[in-house]
Amino acid sequence: MIIRRSILTFSCVVILLLHSGYAAPPEWSQEVQGAFAALPVLESGRIKPLDTVARFTLLRINGKRSLKVVCEEGTFRRSPMEWYLDCLFYPETAKEYRCFSVESSETIVALGVVPHGGRRARYSYRELAPGIDRLMELARELSQQTESDHTFIDRQLITLANNVLAFESLTVFMNFARISFDTKENIVLAGAFPDQEIVRISDIAAVIPGYLERLSDRVATLDKNARGAVAKDVQQLFDSLDSIVVTGQLLDLFPPNPQKKGEWLSPATAFEAAFDAHSEEKVFLNLLKQMEELVDTLPDESIFTRKSVAFHDSLSMLAKARNEYAKIPMEVTYYQWRFFFLSQWLFLLAFIIAALSWTLPQSGRISLLCNLSILPPLLLLAAGIVLRCIIRGRPPVTNAYETILFTTLVAALLGFLIELIHRRRIAMSLGATLGMLGMFFSMRYEAQGGMDTMPAVIAVLDTNFWLASHVTTIITGYGAGLFAAAVAHVYILGRIFGIRTSTPRLYMDFGRIIYGVVCFCLLFTLIGTVLGGIWAAQSWGRFWGWDPKENGALLIVLWTLAMMHAKRGGYLRHGGIAISTVMLGMIIVFAWWGVNALGVGLHSYGFVAGVWRSLAIFWLVESVVILTGFIALARPVKN
Repeated sequence: MIIRRSILTFSCVVILLLHSGYAAPPEWSQEVQGAFAALPVLESGRIKPLDTVARFTLLRINGKRSLKVVCEEGTFRRSPMEWYLDCLFYPETAKEYRCFSVESSETIVALGVVPHGGRRARYSYRELAPGIDRLMELARELSQQTESDHTFIDRQLITLANNVLAFESLTVFMNFARISFDTKENIVLAGAFPDQEIVRISDIAAVIPGYLERLSDRVATLDKNARGAVAKDVQQLFDSLDSIVVTGQLLDLFPPNPQKKGEWLSPATAFEAAFDAHSEEKVFLNLLKQMEELVDTLPDESIFTRKSVAFHDSLSMLAKARNEYAKIPMEVTYYQWRFFFLSQWLFLLAFIIAALSWTLPQSGRISLLCNLSILPPLLLLAAGIVLRCIIRGRPPVTNAYETILFTTLVAALLGFLIELIHRRRIAMSLGATLGMLGMFFSMRYEAQGGMDTMPAVIAVLDTNFWLASHVTTIITGYGAGLFAAAVAHVYILGRIFGIRTSTPRLYMDFGRIIYGVVCFCLLFTLIGTVLGGIWAAQSWGRFWGWDPKENGALLIVLWTLAMMHAKRGGYLRHGGIAISTVMLGMIIVFAWWGVNALGVGLHSYGFVAGVWRSLAIFWLVESVVILTGFIALARPVKN
């Protein structure tokens, strides 16, 4: 970590000496933003648009999806793409932005820097600069300890160190395109470029490999001193090249030859490939030249726009030749439309409409209007999920984030369908509430992780049939069980507060809804568990291994079976079923998130720091609800 940062720092110093006094960043035109947003990039095993990279980089560093910038001209917001372009082309200005989110001032004090705020303050790179060396030293020491020994401040220090390194890598990425070499100062460059005084990286990549081959034949005829001078200048040249070109490693932008199956290349690796005698990747030389032209034409907005579009066209053409570009524009559109953000607020609006309707007399038209208000957020949520499936070529559930989306869809859809039958505005209100909460948690989960939520699927999950059958089926059961638990809460709270207890039919309907949805939950959870066993037999060679995730699914099945038997045997009536369903919700949350937090087993995924505290609060509240339910049963509904 320290060595890598030293190289980046050295490169920054060189560029500052050559290019002092960066101008303030312009308002990037929509055409420029669109061209860069749709650039294909290979990151974390998946080809994605640069827009996605920019969004999650800013989210990880800043904790928010946009950046508030305060300058002499006033306060303005930078979108992820604008901020990313500022970092690439105006790095000195970007270093003034307070984009580093720090949750505790103690973290800043540990660096020897004076904090300017309390909890969750934001700092610029300039403000952190005096303590960055200390930060890297502390992070290196902490990385040698086990994670279980880390305190909250320790985790903050490690996170901040990683964010600083990511920011440094971003701000120096275009340095290789800015640098130029004076041929008079190097024998090798003077011999290779007799008619040029200044050369760039692309020129060196195009000419020097062939020139060195010819030079090696002539060196043997030189005297010792001449050979020593040539060797010294060759070493000096490559030392300079290494220190500059290494900064271009961040983004794998260059698709390899369509006839080859190699990985995409960064500008740094593309430059190295030019020195390979067997390399056929000469197309990269033109791309390096285009990146240099981008830097050169930056002050002229119209020419820079034209060069940006040309650079995008060059990369997209190469990606299209490999059939790796078709979904790039779709993913850009997916994030720009913000399906889930809009869905969250429309779910809230649907709940408000339902709440207002409770003050009006009962009417079939009003009930229908309320129920229809949940359709727009449902359709937005479904559309977002479908787009994710198309972009990835995968079923709707492949990771922890997508379990939140799909569970929310199932719960909200059940509220809509049940409302069509019962028309009491309760099911619809619960569907809207669960939809709103689900969208809120999905956005919090995405922000806390700060990582791409459409990553490459791990090997054990890389089978679309089982993803579509086992995972989707069992998550459907989760959504049904949580909706039933929500109805059970209404039953218990209604009973404890004596709301319409003189209307026994209302609570009988609640009981039927709860029982019916629990049966639905059992059906899908049982089928999903069996399908999971079949998948495990094919993947791991055993049907059942008492893995924590498997045990969680089994708990759901056993508990719902026990509820059904108790209901059929007359041991539980509607009130008892409601209390048991609240317990079912607690079990589902444990199977869904609790077993992930254990950090053991073959199904350990989707871990979130601090989840145990949240789970403990949830289970404590639910325990109070269950206790309240027993008290409520002592207040019988009048028959």
